[in-house]
Amino acid sequence: MTLSFDLISDLHIETWPEKFDWQGMPTSTLCVVAGDVAKNRDVLAQSLTNLSNYYQNVIYIDGNEEHKFYYDDIENSQAHLSAILEKNNIIDLKNKVAVIDGVAFIGCNSWWTYDFDVPEHYDYTKQWYIKKTGTSVQVASTIEELALQDATYLSTSVQKLQTHQDVQEIVIVTHTVPFPELIEHDIELAGSHILNCAGNSHIGRVLSYDTEAKISTWCFGHYHGGDIDTVFKGVRFVNNPRGRGTTRWCKPVYFPKKVSL
Repeated sequence: MTLSFDLISDLHIETWPEKFDWQGMPTSTLCVVAGDVAKNRDVLAQSLTNLSNYYQNVIYIDGNEEHKFYYDDIENSQAHLSAILEKNNIIDLKNKVAVIDGVAFIGCNSWWTYDFDVPEHYDYTKQWYIKKTGTSVQVASTIEELALQDATYLSTSVQKLQTHQDVQEIVIVTHTVPFPELIEHDIELAGSHILNCAGNSHIGRVLSYDTEAKISTWCFGHYHGGDIDTVFKGVRFVNNPRGRGTTRWCKPVYFPKKVSL
């Protein structure tokens, strides 16, 4: 039996004029959501309820947008978000593994580390981010700490699953980009501070713990510059963002991407 799922991410629902409705869109019975659905928690809950009406299971990992109004207290923000997901029967990958037909789905937000592409520009990038977003030094540092925690969690999880007899395959889901090589071709990002904030420089090390070669697919969001579907380091990397409706990096007509394992 071949397992397939619909991949969606970066819906940024508040930036689109039409009401979110997924009727007629599903191509599978399983949906994977790689973050950045909505900033407003009511809008997020309504959107997840809509999605859950069309799938047997919806697997979700949070993006940075979901915490946009709560950066000063991300721990409580994550707890509140988990409560919303539980209420809507959404499978929350935060510190949880979902096993379906021998496939383990594991994930984390992943956040960013300010040294994703050019490590030497770390200090400049961090200061640039603080100035650009108007956030505090403390919040910027907290994001970096979360990135390290997520990388550790993911590596530990993959290591444990190597000997799990019920798991033949692993699908990783992160919100931010796992490797700079996947998007460094983008001339809008090349050599910029934005690229240094696009992903987590630690997260890619998870592949070294996959001694049984169980990781087949890695889904991610965050990057709006175009669809990625490529094999890198022996793993298929896939994204399918909609993007913000107020920018040119978006899809006015948007469909799920069917991913077959």
